[in-house]
Amino acid sequence: MTRPLEIRPAQNEEVDRQALCQLHARFLAVNQSRLHRAIEALLPAQQTTLKLMALLFHVNDPLLPGYVSDWTPAGVSGYAPDVSTLDIAQMLVGDFAYSPVLRQPQTIYALYLMGSLGTLAQTEQSDMDVWICHASDLDDHALASLRNKCQRLEDWAASRGSEVHFFLIDAQRFAQGERGPTCGVDDSMGAQPTLLLDEFYRTAIWLAGRTPLWWWVPECEEARYAEVIHTLQTQSLINAHEVIDLGHLSHIPADEFLGAGLRQLFKGIESPYKAVLKLLLVEVYASEHPRVNCLSLRFKRAMHAQQLDLDELDPYVMVYRRIEDYLRGRGDVQRLELVRRSLYLKTNIKLTGQAVTRGSQWQRALLKRLTAEWGWNEQQLAQLDNRAQCKAEPDRLERLALSRELNDSYLFLSQLAQQDHAIRVPVHSV
Repeated sequence: MTRPLEIRPAQNEEVDRQALCQLHARFLAVNQSRLHRAIEALLPAQQTTLKLMALLFHVNDPLLPGYVSDWTPAGVSGYAPDVSTLDIAQMLVGDFAYSPVLRQPQTIYALYLMGSLGTLAQTEQSDMDVWICHASDLDDHALASLRNKCQRLEDWAASRGSEVHFFLIDAQRFAQGERGPTCGVDDSMGAQPTLLLDEFYRTAIWLAGRTPLWWWVPECEEARYAEVIHTLQTQSLINAHEVIDLGHLSHIPADEFLGAGLRQLFKGIESPYKAVLKLLLVEVYASEHPRVNCLSLRFKRAMHAQQLDLDELDPYVMVYRRIEDYLRGRGDVQRLELVRRSLYLKTNIKLTGQAVTRGSQWQRALLKRLTAEWGWNEQQLAQLDNRAQCKAEPDRLERLALSRELNDSYLFLSQLAQQDHAIRVPVHSV
């Protein structure tokens, strides 16, 4: 079997155009498959909510959910609803009739879906985090109206059994590194801006509008991001109205690691299994600083190399694989087993017992393959699946193991920070 050719910028413009079209098609194909997986696991009302998302931000129609005013920022860049979307809208509101607005300002650049949807960890309780990337020239009144619309849509979605959270992203400010409340990202999301961008690029599902400009720059050229983009633009190889620039990942500041670790400590109170995975990934990154080979760059490298195994590109599988390599390199078998249990329990899928119903077919098949790789037998799986019926002692021991892991990983980050002199904060423990 021959190795697929990677796409790299060439000097010949004609070759570049063909290569870029192929690359764009790869990203979109993987994106569409992830979106299909996300929709497949949703209830009918939740599917309707997700499928109507772009249309609801494209038009201001008093008949549709979320309407605030005719002057609320609207118009998704390059978007035109398909027949199936319009059918859904008309089923929801019988009197609705879509009429394209000529020369409508397209102030909504793009919509992206974040979170667990479309991943191995998607459950019936998974919420939808949606980034609404908008133009930078919206004034305070326009932004207030758009936030009002987001709130109304969140309330409407909740009435239909969907937990949705919208985040307004000022694309230009975000790309310039202003990733706090000024560009629409709340404090909890914006505290570690580069790590947030890393998570976005490897997990986000594009819903409508402009696609990331970051896709076009090969992983090996990340440090020359601006230069490569300039070349593509001057050669008219990309259309500025079809892409959105949210920045690059050539460097992750050291002071983000400890902040991210502290955040996961607090998140571990409610979601310990997820927190263990995320905190250990931060530990992996910190151990590699300053030459961090972050997962988003691995994801992009796979796209450029045409390595399109959807299961291996699953965000949670990628996190696990990276942690697995790290812990195996350290010979830390005990921590690796805890990570495996955390991933298995995070999915909330039972592979044994009579009522084996939760999880999509692809999720179950992938989890079975992973547990087979780990050498787990039926008895081990049954013990995890029956953990709710177990006596208090095993649960207590597992909680202690999780707490110890979170604490030890955070202490590791603290020690690295002190050695690097990049950040000085008190050492916390759980």
